[in-house]
Order: sequence, then C-alpha cells, then structure tokens
Amino acid sequence: MRAKLLAVVSAAAFLSACANMNIPGVRDMADQGSAFDAALHQNYADLAQAEYDEADWADARYFTNRSKTAAMGMDSGPQAIAERNLPEGSEAEVEVARADLMTALEAGGREKAASAAARAQSSFDCWLQELEENIQQEDIDNCRSAFYQALAIVQAELDTGPAPMAAMSMPVPMNVYFGFDSAAIDSKAMSVVNGIVEAYGKYDPKMISLVAYADRAGDAMYNDILAKSRVDAVVKALRDAGVPASKLAISISGEANVPVSTADGVPEQGNRVVTVTFEDGM
Repeated sequence: MRAKLLAVVSAAAFLSACANMNIPGVRDMADQGSAFDAALHQNYADLAQAEYDEADWADARYFTNRSKTAAMGMDSGPQAIAERNLPEGSEAEVEVARADLMTALEAGGREKAASAAARAQSSFDCWLQELEENIQQEDIDNCRSAFYQALAIVQAELDTGPAPMAAMSMPVPMNVYFGFDSAAIDSKAMSVVNGIVEAYGKYDPKMISLVAYADRAGDAMYNDILAKSRVDAVVKALRDAGVPASKLAISISGEANVPVSTADGVPEQGNRVVTVTFEDGM
C-alpha cells in the first residue's frame, strides 16, 4: 500500500509540474518588447525545455516564467546571485561576471547587440542554475563558456565607434564540452556553438582552428576516434549554420597534450572538449 501511495504521490507531482508549464505555448507567444526581449524569450524557452527533459521541474518552471515575462517585454534582468545556493568558492567569479554583464547591458548592449546580449544574460542564468545543481560539470562549463563568448561580443560592439578602427583582435579560444564517452552536442553545448557562429559573423577570421580532445580514461586509440567524432559534430553544426568548410582547420589530439594534465586512466571533464580558435592569418 505504501509503495502504491508513493507512486500516486509521485505521479501527482509530475502531473502538477506539467500542468504549471506549457513550454511550447510560451515559446509561441507574440513578442511585445524589444529585439533583446524577443531573443531572451526564445533562449529562456530553450533552457526551460532542457531542464524539463532532465525532470528538473523547479528550474523548468523558473525558465518558463522567465521566457513568458521576456515575451511580454517585462524582463527583470539577470538572476540575482543570492537567489541561488552556490558551491563554496564559486561566488567571486560570478559576482564579477554579473557586474560586467550589467555594465554592458546598461551601456546600451541590449540595443546595440541584442542577440548576443540576450545570450549573455540567459547563459549567465544557466551558469548559476548549473552551479547550484552542481551535478553535470559539462553543463556548468558550457553555460559559463557561452556567457563569456556572448559578453565579449557585446563588449566589442560597445567599443565600436564611427572612427576607423585598427584590426580587431580575435576572441579568446572557445570550448565546446562533451559528456563522458559522448560526442553528442546537447542544448547547452549548442549555445556555445551558436556563440561561435555569431562571433564568426562579427570577427570574420581567416581560419577557424578546431582541436579535439578526450580524457585519458580508456584506450588511447578509442579516445582518438571519440575525439574525431566530437570535432565532426562541431564541424557539422558550424557548417549547418553557414560557416564555410574552407574556413575550418581540424586537428585530433585525443588524449595527447590535453588541456588538464592527468595520469593515464583518469576521467577529466576539462579534457572532453573541442577547442575553437579564430585565426586572423595563416
């Protein structure tokens, strides 16, 4: 009887969560605000769907509500850090990051770089959520990476004046992280890829270098194959978004010369990555 009662309670909780969310309906709402609000509307809907797919009802509901208010032109800005219970030692970086984001938004970033500004804000909120959850390191890394990429684009746009400019410096390398033994690009990694595409349009690099890695858990030959599958996935996503194949230079490092040094056989999230670097000359 107790098992049946628990099952009924669990089912009721599931139905209640579903009843309070209509992510497709919110996604299809007519936008009543600015271009920034419209981009934010879709970004938050993407985050809501990602959390819903992981059965994180609370965060799915939170991002659904953020999507709804953005569609109505009533966004309240990036989430306050105090609203999340973050792991010890993580607050200092996000406090600086939020301050930099607010400076860029208030300096006109919403108007001058609407898409990138919206992605910076939604990625920041994603980063906070994943830090609080503190389960999937690749999701933390992808949200953080997407935030810094988008913020750099906004800041560069704000620095652009009417006077002739010197050659624009290329952005810092961008990282697309993967799950263990996986070459799948999830929704949070895709936000990084989208940032790379947007940065390509702004910076117009001569070449884009992609270096694929794998951690040192498992067989070295298998890890080379896995690293190639990862870079192939990123290349496909970039080409599907309109980046020419002729601009892409691919290198497979596998478990050799990994970004995070470890002993053989040690799994390490920081090494399950494709690093993307813009080159201004080859």
